[in-house]
Amino acid sequence: MNGGEEQTPILARLDRQLPYLYLLFALALTTLLCFLTAPFFGPDESAQSLRAISLSHGHLIEQMGPKEPGGDMDANVVLVMDGVDDIRMAWEPNASNFHDRPWGPMRAQPQQRLAAIRWAHRTMWEPFGNTAVYPPLLYLPSIAGWRIAESLSLTIFDSMRIARLLCALASVLLGWLALRLCACSRWILLPFLILPSTLFLNATASQDAILLSAAALAAALLTRPLVAHRDFTPPELALTAALLTLCAMSRPPYAALALVLFLPAIELPRHCWRRWLTPTAAFAAVTGLCALWWHLVSALPVDTSDAADPTVQIPFLRAHPFAGALAILRGTAEAALDFVHRGLYVIGWNDLLPHHGAAAVLAVALVLILLLAPSCPIRTRLGLGLLALAVVAPLLANSLAEYIIWTTPGWYTVYGIQPRYWLPVMPFAFLLLQGRLRLPPIPEPLRTRVLLAATAALVLVACTLPWMTALAFYTDTVAHVLRLNLP
Repeated sequence: MNGGEEQTPILARLDRQLPYLYLLFALALTTLLCFLTAPFFGPDESAQSLRAISLSHGHLIEQMGPKEPGGDMDANVVLVMDGVDDIRMAWEPNASNFHDRPWGPMRAQPQQRLAAIRWAHRTMWEPFGNTAVYPPLLYLPSIAGWRIAESLSLTIFDSMRIARLLCALASVLLGWLALRLCACSRWILLPFLILPSTLFLNATASQDAILLSAAALAAALLTRPLVAHRDFTPPELALTAALLTLCAMSRPPYAALALVLFLPAIELPRHCWRRWLTPTAAFAAVTGLCALWWHLVSALPVDTSDAADPTVQIPFLRAHPFAGALAILRGTAEAALDFVHRGLYVIGWNDLLPHHGAAAVLAVALVLILLLAPSCPIRTRLGLGLLALAVVAPLLANSLAEYIIWTTPGWYTVYGIQPRYWLPVMPFAFLLLQGRLRLPPIPEPLRTRVLLAATAALVLVACTLPWMTALAFYTDTVAHVLRLNLP
């Protein structure tokens, strides 16, 4: 049985089965999504795929082109991606609101014109500035998929789906491992892993597929010393630090999550200076490797919006720190509301939304699970404070980064914060909120029934993903879309 708070017999039995139930459920759902999601309609999936293809040919650091970094890509890969992009861009002007667009941009006829195109095995230059700076390790499943498909000269669409399937398999296996290794209530980790947003990203040819499961596994490893009231073992510390390094290298604000490496030492009653040596070394390794990678790619320009100008924004922040701080706090608060509204269930390129009621159901279910699930023990105020800092600091740092690279200089709030930037912080936020939230005593049978009902609601909403995806991209049924996309 898991550690932490005592569980009722029915919860204890289900708790032991959760990793395997998740494995079956997530594998089935993500496999479906790999074929139902329109080609290259995952968030930045074209640029993410270009980076993976370039890495598969050994290009660790990309070349600088006339305006932005990129690389030599197979000509037909570029042709197909441009064709899909034309379909998508022709669709966007039909909406009055950028984040509330009409559905159904992909039709069978334009897709079929692209579906038969195979690898050309000749290259042309193609820029992908927004992903060229990303590190390689989170792309490993996608790299393998694209490399296998290129060697077999498959169609570009089938190549992309192989990359998606390998990303889905790797992310779900990491999620399964996180649930297996979680030492306290798995009921607080499962909701993150079965969120529609998480499952959708798991089934894309993107580093985000692996990033979310890596964060969940790091949170699961953190629970083990907390429940056992001990320090990390060397293997636990090394693996947790490695996972947090992957997160930090993909997006530097996540480096603040490495503060959780000190949490077990803080929670122990007797403090000894030697106890701090290994977490300090691990924290230094996370931040040092992150800094080293971004130093290696520092010659490549960071992707910015047309309205942004970092050379103006940074001096503005120095000259007006109070106004800049207010803008960042306002932008972070708006992003929190936006996350609840469209961060729990988003699909597609740049966040296509389902019905608003789905977000409300998910939010209520998550709150109930946080209040009722057996919690992981964090006893000290200092420990809760450190965990709060580890959760809040990446969010504020993300806002600062987007304020510099994506926001009009001197603006009163922050643009460019996408909900998926908050998802890797979510498992640690769950641990924090469970340490803070307390309910009056509730009869155990009622508590168990409500907890199971809230979890069932999450599962049912997640089960709408295949239907919602087919509707969003094709305005068609799941069966018809599968017939169109299966080889």
